[in-house]
Amino acid sequence: MDIFYKDAFIVDVEKGESRKGSIAVKNGVIAEVGEILPEKGMKIVDCEGLYAAPGLINLHVHLFGTGRPAKALGGGKAQERLVKIVKSAPGKAVLRILMERAAETELKSGVTTVRTVGDFCGIDSELKKKTASGKGRARGLRMFVSGYALTVPGGHGAGTFALVGNSVRELEELTEQAVAEGADLIKICITGGVMDAKKRGEPGEVRMELPYVKAVCDRAHALGKRVAAHVQSKRGAEIAAFGGVDTIEHGAPLGAEAAAELAARGGAVVVTYSPALPNAKLGAEATKLNETAKFNSETVMKGMTECALQAPAYGIKVGLGTDASCPFCTQSGMWRELLYYSVCTGVSAAEALKTATLGNARILGIADETGSLEAGKRADMAVLFSDPLSDLTAYSRIKYISAGDRFIKDPRPSRMPEIEKLLDKMCAELLSAQRG
Repeated sequence: MDIFYKDAFIVDVEKGESRKGSIAVKNGVIAEVGEILPEKGMKIVDCEGLYAAPGLINLHVHLFGTGRPAKALGGGKAQERLVKIVKSAPGKAVLRILMERAAETELKSGVTTVRTVGDFCGIDSELKKKTASGKGRARGLRMFVSGYALTVPGGHGAGTFALVGNSVRELEELTEQAVAEGADLIKICITGGVMDAKKRGEPGEVRMELPYVKAVCDRAHALGKRVAAHVQSKRGAEIAAFGGVDTIEHGAPLGAEAAAELAARGGAVVVTYSPALPNAKLGAEATKLNETAKFNSETVMKGMTECALQAPAYGIKVGLGTDASCPFCTQSGMWRELLYYSVCTGVSAAEALKTATLGNARILGIADETGSLEAGKRADMAVLFSDPLSDLTAYSRIKYISAGDRFIKDPRPSRMPEIEKLLDKMCAELLSAQRG
């Protein structure tokens, strides 16, 4: 179906401005943009008073969860039982349904491209094939997938969403296996995280040392794949940089030599405020975290901000992702990540939007295909009720979504009212404080 989006304010994320015009889409590709007329047979979509903006790109997603806080996420027997169920045949069947619904929720919240960085049983790869063939609830969503993450004994995610390599050779074999099973990238976990930290102030304890990181990166690069690494400490960031990692996920302060090393190969940092900020600011009754985890969330948040502010000075790209599935990281919450990023780093709404669209596309290497509304690019677009260049909540209210050749009117992403109420209140307080 060819579609003509008539008389919208068209958002130019590169220039940080909007202009009145129309957009012609043919076979899922933007044919023309500007003061144009529809061709015969096109479906006319009236966008008077609305804003046409690029679809968001979420660079850090786990599709296996909803974002609802749960004690099982913190480890222990409850987690062991849950993982055992997930890996059973009935569990996998249920997980397929849940992950497809999660992907659908991402799409209906204005996200037209996701990068998964640690999911169970290769189901993200299965789902990618399904959506790419134009089938299922999430059809139209573009996916880049990692399958399981990789780590070492005792590493972050070991035994859950990460496979364990006991030696350099085992890690190389797991890398080869991931690529053979359809991985677009390799995800590794260098440091621990907030949920598995044992000490106050040490959420980023190094678990995966340099020789293991380098082995994975060398093998992945030889196979033409990039490597993303979970990192939440300065030493972890140094190991990632010198080991060959392409994107540091979450982030931590960067030393000058490590930053230069990462910049030299065109690397990036992908910040994820969506778990850190709520878990640092909301009470234990809501988060179900102990005092150590709350303190460590604040530590991660500060390190992430320092990293995000350092990166541009070294020519390192900054990207955004939600870490969806973590507590308070809902699959519909990418718009909140823009708000959190703006509040924590001080960048404008326009810069946050550019980062989450064209900037993220550049990190993925697909900026010639998506990330902005230009002729020849995939028709990845959200039509909004307010101007996202100034309103950081704009993507929470969407009239139309275009995802390639899929058109969605009045999307209704799945939401959890009790979680949304808490996050809405926190976001309102953040915006109020930002305005002074």
